[in-house]
Amino acid sequence: MPRRRYLLQLRTTDLDWLQHVNNSVYGDYLQEARVDLLSAWRGASLSHPELSMVVASLEIAYRRSLHFRTHPVAIDTWTEKVGRTSYTLGHEIREPDGDVVYSTARSVMVLVDKTTSRPTPLSDDLRDYLTEWTDDQVAPS
Repeated sequence: MPRRRYLLQLRTTDLDWLQHVNNSVYGDYLQEARVDLLSAWRGASLSHPELSMVVASLEIAYRRSLHFRTHPVAIDTWTEKVGRTSYTLGHEIREPDGDVVYSTARSVMVLVDKTTSRPTPLSDDLRDYLTEWTDDQVAPS
C-alpha cells in the first residue's frame, strides 16, 4: 500500500548534549512530513482563514538513537484511519533503504473551526486524498 516518503536532512541544531537527535525534535520531523503530505494534495489550502488543522494526539516510540550524518533520513507517512472530523496518520523515521527504523509514531489530526474552536467535518476531497494513502499492512494498536 502507498506511503508518502519525505527525505529530511538532519541539522546540527537537532542534537542534544549526547550528540544524538533529541527526542523532542522527532515531533518537529513528523510535522514536516505531515505538511509535505498535505502540500501534495491537489486541493490543499493550508492557510484557510477559518479552519485550522490541530494535532489532537501524538505517540512516538523510539527504537534507536539517531546520530547526525550528511545524508537524509526518510520519514514514511500513511493514513491509518479517516473519520468525520479527524484522521490518524502512521509514521516511520527510518533509513531510506529501509534497513533501520529509528522510531514509529501515530498522529491524530483534527480539523477545527477557528471561530468556535470546535471540530468541523473534513471535506470530501480531503477524505478522498487521505484514503489514497491508506496502508492496510499496519497492525491496529
